[in-house]
Amino acid sequence: MLAPVFDRSIADDPALLDEVEGALVSKARGLRFADRLEQRYQADTLEPRRHFLTAVGIGGALIYNLFMISDWLLMRDMFVWVALARLLLITPMFIVLILWSQRLMARWRLEAVAMTGAAISSLLPLIVMIYSNSPYKVPYQLGMLLLMVYCAFIQQLPTRFAAGALSSMLVILLVTTYLSDMADFVVWQSNALFFVATVLLLMQASYFLERGTRRSYLHALRARLLEVQLTAIARTDPLTQLFNRRYLGEVLSSVWAQAVTQPASVALILLDIDHFKAYNDNYGHPEGDTCLRILSRVIHHTAVDGGGVAFRYGGEEVLVLMVDADVAQAQALAESLRAAVVALAIPHPVLGEGACVTISLGLAAAIIPHTSADALIASADSALYAAKHAGRNCLRFARLEAVG
Repeated sequence: MLAPVFDRSIADDPALLDEVEGALVSKARGLRFADRLEQRYQADTLEPRRHFLTAVGIGGALIYNLFMISDWLLMRDMFVWVALARLLLITPMFIVLILWSQRLMARWRLEAVAMTGAAISSLLPLIVMIYSNSPYKVPYQLGMLLLMVYCAFIQQLPTRFAAGALSSMLVILLVTTYLSDMADFVVWQSNALFFVATVLLLMQASYFLERGTRRSYLHALRARLLEVQLTAIARTDPLTQLFNRRYLGEVLSSVWAQAVTQPASVALILLDIDHFKAYNDNYGHPEGDTCLRILSRVIHHTAVDGGGVAFRYGGEEVLVLMVDADVAQAQALAESLRAAVVALAIPHPVLGEGACVTISLGLAAAIIPHTSADALIASADSALYAAKHAGRNCLRFARLEAVG
């Protein structure tokens, strides 16, 4: 239940922002990013595309069946067969494809399903023309224009998938209109040229539409990355790279607010570097800062591995927060922190030959919100004070309330 602790995975990846900036200023006309950025684009847009294609698929299926009015007006001799095929063949296919698309975990598979549905839906009415004796075949086949527009502008298929769907529709149209004898060969040629030009224009429009969509994604991702980096700067101590005390206050407030409706066990480990003033006075503040950075890095990784989050509390003090952890887990993490620092074996000669840097730790645990954050921190501070008086390089525990 640990309240939203800031995810630094993006902030710690400045190369990603560089890739986005490079893609934005690039003059390349291609529709594919560099591999890593392309994978992120595909993953980030999968769910929005799924919801979008589901919505337009349902709407498209309803409008597709409204074309039975056109079937009745222009292909009356084949109306029964066309109506049955629309309702009992194509509509169930739409339903199956929509349901299937909910299970697909790759963007290209989703687009392939949408492309297939659009192409197949164009096949039925034009095949019917072959067997019809209606004199209205020429205006009837113009319905293909709407399907092509739906594919390019409503479904907004990526260019390569739009090209596949539109090319399939064009072939279907040319073959069926030729076999249906809807007009003489000159008229058929003129009609074919019209649809070829239409497909080329729609493919061009699809290219610019996808290019615009991809650039919009880059701008949105860039803004998100900049926001994350600024947030990271505001919440991170510049020297230790641990979370800072200001962010600790935000996290504690959130944890206690959540605990109002769902009480939780919380443990705080407050640790301090032993004889750090002597270290600074004898070796200088630059060496002291280096020591603090090394210890903070180890404390951070050890805390994360143990289910805690480390914050720089002040000076050489670090606070580790654990939520939904029992006393045994907190004590185990505290001992791991102490042992990890000892294992670094950073020399502290001023304390004597062979002496190394160590830490003292105070642990307090309670059920919240029955205990305030200030009271819990004060208890951990008292336990830390007791550890200092017990000889340092040890852990002391102050129990406020039994932790389940």
